[in-house]
Amino acid sequence: MKNAATLSVPGTLERDRLVTSLNQLRPDKKLHIKVQGVPLDGMTPDDVGAEAKEKKCDYVVYTTLVELRGSTDPAMPRPGTIETNPNGVWSQPNNPRGQAMDPEFRATVEYKLYRAGDNAAIAGAPFSIQETMPEAAVVSQIMDRIANRVFAAVKKAPTSQPE
Repeated sequence: MKNAATLSVPGTLERDRLVTSLNQLRPDKKLHIKVQGVPLDGMTPDDVGAEAKEKKCDYVVYTTLVELRGSTDPAMPRPGTIETNPNGVWSQPNNPRGQAMDPEFRATVEYKLYRAGDNAAIAGAPFSIQETMPEAAVVSQIMDRIANRVFAAVKKAPTSQPE
């Protein structure tokens, strides 16, 4: 995961979370499709190309952490973002609903799914969430949602896969 936010989390930790989430998804019984996540070390198509081919990957997912902030950091809304907790409320002393002991973080991760070999874009969107939990856990929740979107996109993709 590439980091473009002011705060960050370990990219390899979140990459591994995405791989684990993909591997835990149940196969589609109707289409007989199973997704197997494989960790790749590169961050660009040039870096990943040979490694993806060597590991026989049909698709590659690129993720970018574009926003990670606490409740006291300034807001920077991103158009087109899928909000998974749109009515989240920051903890404030005068807000009985939002009084929490743990820090709150808001994260946005963009993902792009490409078909390996020809680098054809299949899917992608930014996901955003705001929760009362550590920043790495907030980003991990987004990675779980991205895994579900990747699987859905793979199921819809044409059946002829590149070598």
